Amino acid sequence: MKIDHKLIEKYHLGQCSPAEKTLVEEWLLDDTLESEPLSISTTKKAKLETDIWAELSSHIGQSEVTQTVPSKTYHFKYIGIAASMVFLLCLGFYQLSKDAENTAAIFDNRTSAGLKYINQNSFNIILGKNAWAEINTDTGEFKTSGNMMFIPKKDFAFSFSGTENKRKFRHGETYFVLQPKKNGKQVIISKSELTFLAPTIQHELKVQFNII
Repeated sequence: MKIDHKLIEKYHLGQCSPAEKTLVEEWLLDDTLESEPLSISTTKKAKLETDIWAELSSHIGQSEVTQTVPSKTYHFKYIGIAASMVFLLCLGFYQLSKDAENTAAIFDNRTSAGLKYINQNSFNIILGKNAWAEINTDTGEFKTSGNMMFIPKKDFAFSFSGTENKRKFRHGETYFVLQPKKNGKQVIISKSELTFLAPTIQHELKVQFNII
């Protein structure tokens, strides 16, 4: 069987037998097969071949084209902004946790012969030799033994053993919280009141807390 224009037209119209269809498809793939010259114009021949190939293409499995998603490129400016936001968030969480720390804490210097400096969010404290303090800023309870300096960073009102009244501590002032008396009453002196004490007591406190 040879390829001619009639067979080509039959293929295009879908009227070929399986054997004819196979022959036409082989001819399209291998132009070395014998065929009679088609008595049609070059333009018509080209269109006919294009139509046939279009028909074949619909039956040929097309491999799925993998689409490459372009990688996102972030400008250094936006990376810097994101890093800054993460830093600020971490700083905020740290500050919140820091603000909540030591609202009820025990500060102990009973094993040391020197001073112990403690820096808190709402106050500073300097524990003298063998001193300790239990301070609860939520309930306003202040328990202590030994001598210490208390420097509030805001106003407080603390209750001490031996008295029913709360003692006010004002921001900007420094207080000496001294060893309680034998009757349990707490002795508290502000730095501005030192001048009213006996010179020997003034000297003793200044030496103990390195006050010039």
